[in-house]
Amino acid sequence: MYNITLICTIHKEKGNCNSMELHKVIESISPEIIFEELSYTNFHKCYNENSLITLETNAIKKYSESHNIKHIPVDTFDLPSSYYNDLDTMYNRIINNNKIIESHSLRYLLDKQSLLENQHGFSFLNSDQNDEILEEIKILKIRTLNAINEETLFRIDRLEKEMIENREYEIINNIYKYSKDHKYVQALQFIGSGHRKSIMEKIEKYGIQEKLKLNWILYNN
Repeated sequence: MYNITLICTIHKEKGNCNSMELHKVIESISPEIIFEELSYTNFHKCYNENSLITLETNAIKKYSESHNIKHIPVDTFDLPSSYYNDLDTMYNRIINNNKIIESHSLRYLLDKQSLLENQHGFSFLNSDQNDEILEEIKILKIRTLNAINEETLFRIDRLEKEMIENREYEIINNIYKYSKDHKYVQALQFIGSGHRKSIMEKIEKYGIQEKLKLNWILYNN
């Protein structure tokens, strides 16, 4: 009981990272529950207003046509109103700075990652290779920020790290809260691939202190 397969995704259709391929993955696992990386607001936009479309929601809607499942938003930590605008500002500055060699290297690595996503889809997103590339991206990001040396960008970087920590703990906490009140055998958790390493570390720490034991399974194709 309480098996949860963690599947890393991206949120927009791209090459072999598409909703049809994700639907095949869902079918192969046959979950009763899907925990979604969505806030309450975005969940409403996706399923009530139809004003927001993601790769994952397309796959879930397709799966729901022939299966009776529950899908639940768990990414519910409240973010600052300017958060995504601030991130856009920071990443635009560090990725498109032609005067800094680390910025060139960062663009190259991001292009390589995108190509591998297109070619290999979810097998790449759920691989150690992607984790290694993400670590290289993180290092180049820090080096580029240090080369630019602006406090505004350092502040946004600190905020991003803080919000990622808070979101991941919120997601795990929400899943445990749901699991304490509902029995199930097989569930899925969708998460952006950038969270794969850090959220698994938190899951291991969380599991030590919780009486309810959830069996987390890393999807690896």
